[in-house]
Amino acid sequence: MVEISIQNLTKHYATLVALDNISLKIDSGEVFGLLGPNGAGKSTLLKILVGILRPTSGTIRLGEYDIVADPEKAKKLIGYLPENPSLYTGLTTLEFLQFVGKIRGVQDDLLDHEISGSLKSFGLDEKRNSLVGSLSKGMKQKVALIATSLHSPEVLVLDEPLTALDPKTRVSVKDWIGGQTKRGVTTILSTHDLDVAQTHAGRIAIIDHGKIVAVGDVESLRRLANTASDARLEEVFLRLTEEKGEEPARH
Repeated sequence: MVEISIQNLTKHYATLVALDNISLKIDSGEVFGLLGPNGAGKSTLLKILVGILRPTSGTIRLGEYDIVADPEKAKKLIGYLPENPSLYTGLTTLEFLQFVGKIRGVQDDLLDHEISGSLKSFGLDEKRNSLVGSLSKGMKQKVALIATSLHSPEVLVLDEPLTALDPKTRVSVKDWIGGQTKRGVTTILSTHDLDVAQTHAGRIAIIDHGKIVAVGDVESLRRLANTASDARLEEVFLRLTEEKGEEPARH
């Protein structure tokens, strides 16, 4: 299991400060929720975490590996689901997953086992020979999730995994996240679905205008926001972010 350490992380775009001196520690095996308004800096933080963007300053370590100094070793630990995953629509579901697995270095016999089991658990076994481009949005999201975890990553970074999914597919994805948690995977879950964050995340960070506004479990966030002890996370979130006022948006 892998612990994640983020220290004094800053990202500038010319005069825009997208991330402002962020520090977080995410425990190994933890499901850590990341919440924030649109443009708060969530996606920028996740892209730096997985090595797509470089920080202006600061460090991110996944276990013993620094994502900037040791990107190849660090990235082997990560399974990343972007908000809008790009799939090869001209391949069949099976071909696409085999392609991803081989890129990730999964041995053939283990890869076949992982693909077959995942397709069955997601109810996609009958779609293994269908073109990815012919699948529904929910099915494509399931395929993307399978691809994310084929190499048994120790860290999962999920950016809005439930966006625009029908209720049945949402249940499947929630169950999948729960299964990864039982496997001991360290998971960062960025979502606008506050119920999902409240249900699955042990701790939650709220980011607004590129800064961490609050970090803690739901109970401690309620206290910080001065809300009732049974207040829903939505109320807590609005209280904490509204108090920060309006500033230029981040991306």
